[in-house]
Amino acid sequence: MKYAVLIISVLYTFTIQCQTQIKIVKENNQFLFFQSGEKNDTIIKDKSDLFFLQLPDSSKQNITCYILNGQLVSTKKSNLYQLRYVPGMKYAHSYTDTLFNTTFEGNCSNSKTIQINFLNTKTHTYLLKNSYTYQ
Repeated sequence: MKYAVLIISVLYTFTIQCQTQIKIVKENNQFLFFQSGEKNDTIIKDKSDLFFLQLPDSSKQNITCYILNGQLVSTKKSNLYQLRYVPGMKYAHSYTDTLFNTTFEGNCSNSKTIQINFLNTKTHTYLLKNSYTYQ
């Protein structure tokens, strides 16, 4: 009986300590940018031009996407964007609060290559650089 009380009290103390020490924080800090559907380095209009973009809420204001010879266009589905070929033009995409803003940055060399660069404006480091060929 004495041992049973001792074991119960040890288990009770252990259970209380475990409950106070374990904290679960759910936060989505993933930066995701990938082609939806068939993955290919060649962009074909209405076939391989849809991209999924998810930016972490904590750094959404600090990430800017620069695109040479192309532009991201919002679709009806959130987080899904169409990459449109715009030869000779340079665009920047960023978030202000919850709005996805597109700004014309100027012109660039006219090419069939679309360059996408995601830059963290706070740390001045590139998160992603990628090139696609428009067909």
